[in-house]
Amino acid sequence: MLLRRLCPALALLLPHAALAQVAETATGSLTIVQPLTITKDADLRFGSIVKPWTTGSVAISTTGARSVTDGVQALSAGDTPQAARFTVAGAGGRALSIQIPPVITLSSGTHALLVTTTSNLTGALAAQVLSGSPKTAGSLEVRVGGSVALASTTQPGNYTGVLTVSAAYN
Repeated sequence: MLLRRLCPALALLLPHAALAQVAETATGSLTIVQPLTITKDADLRFGSIVKPWTTGSVAISTTGARSVTDGVQALSAGDTPQAARFTVAGAGGRALSIQIPPVITLSSGTHALLVTTTSNLTGALAAQVLSGSPKTAGSLEVRVGGSVALASTTQPGNYTGVLTVSAAYN
């Protein structure tokens, strides 16, 4: 008898209980893009120069043109001056960050020269975009030049160093 009396009471509570629980759905998605690659196309080469009697500098523009200042004399013999060139390839139209060190060191034995780098990229290095459109291949050419200050105390030698350029999708 008690059960008959409780059942109508329970029936009245059920619609209210249903309102206390709600649900919504979401969809999942995943976009897979081509991995980034970076290829060195050319090394940074300042060519051969004559040590200055006082001070001076040698520079390579991002187009590969060499310029010298003050007491530095450029020689036509030796390595042909050129900017470093890299090709970054990946998913077209994608934003990426390029990392170029602001300074690299060239060494000859115990002697070192600092190269202040420059690049052909416009805007922030962290806001570059690959050519092309989504779902196609894209690329970006990165050219790096630089300048070296020289003094009368700079030792003659073959100075070499490493320039590392890297890229990552944003």
